[in-house]
Amino acid sequence: MGPENSNQINVSVKKNPNFYVFLAKKYFETHETIELHALGNAVSTSVIAAENLVRNNYGTFGEIRTKTIQVESTQENSRRPESKKAKLFITLHRSKDFFEVMKKFNEIKEENERLNAKETEQKD
Repeated sequence: MGPENSNQINVSVKKNPNFYVFLAKKYFETHETIELHALGNAVSTSVIAAENLVRNNYGTFGEIRTKTIQVESTQENSRRPESKKAKLFITLHRSKDFFEVMKKFNEIKEENERLNAKETEQKD
């Protein structure tokens, strides 16, 4: 299976949890199961994203695993060439109501966009 067919999402601290919620919903459109992988400080971002997905009925928790891995320093003059970091793996399964929930989400989103457009017209 190539990367284009992968169900793995590598979580970073550079993006907020809502980005990963959006991305996971896109992955759930074509995958029954997805995996969020987070290293070090990104662990909390992945937990928040996973919790939001489950709370809003897009997915269900399958498995949560941790692993300690060796990470090489990216800086040449680092005093510690290697360090240990926690890696978190969260497996989520698409909820049985996923497509229905997505339909409702899109209807609400479209209605909000119409209301915002109306408000903008009235201000002009």
